Amino acid sequence: MKKLVLIVEKQIEVSEQLHPLLESNGFEKLTAHDLESAVKIVQTYSPQIILAELDYSYVNGLDLCRQLRNEKNDWTPIILISAKDDEVDAVLGLELGADDYVIKPIKPKELVARMKSILRRGNLCCLQGGYKQENQWEKGKIFNGNLAIDPDHFMVYLEDEPVNLTRKEYEILYYLFINKGKVLTRQQLINELSAEDMMLDERIIDVFISRIRQKIEPHRKNPVYIKTVRQMGYMMKDMDVSGAAQTHT
Repeated sequence: MKKLVLIVEKQIEVSEQLHPLLESNGFEKLTAHDLESAVKIVQTYSPQIILAELDYSYVNGLDLCRQLRNEKNDWTPIILISAKDDEVDAVLGLELGADDYVIKPIKPKELVARMKSILRRGNLCCLQGGYKQENQWEKGKIFNGNLAIDPDHFMVYLEDEPVNLTRKEYEILYYLFINKGKVLTRQQLINELSAEDMMLDERIIDVFISRIRQKIEPHRKNPVYIKTVRQMGYMMKDMDVSGAAQTHT
């Protein structure tokens, strides 16, 4: 069965450029030329991935991210496409829940490779609501205090309750988790994000950490899990089963 890809653009340039390669790689394309029709198509046809242009006069992929993520609680993977190499747009897009950011001129083969990479990570990494499979609940988890990650299904749990994270938030938390007790620089964390070849300002990591803390920390002003290491980066504290930080000698 072919995978549905929604292309949101002001003209048909991207759609025509990608059509032969998409078709040969098992994708069937849908198109929308404005925000309203894009949202309607997503809700009606449930595409596996979205390619959205950034154009402030016609189609604004940032608005699409904002509406799908915040208003519709929809986590269909989104790749933003821009004619300009604007770091502000890239950072804002990732903050709003986009999965990647591509600069024109588009390299079709590279874009399709990125699409496949995102899809391989699985739609579940975006944690739609309270998803849980009964047969996998006690299997394959990594624990740290009252926090748990199930990497096979891209799930995060706090006190046995699922936590809703964006793809980027999950990737950062997972990397901190598997390196608990170690200080990681902001650049190391940037390198773990799935948006390949992107040059991002290290400050975006501070934004992601702040959002992750809102979702997992009992008290944001006194973080239990993620410690800020001044002038260096961040560290996931190594917690015992009671929720207390372990000391190592």
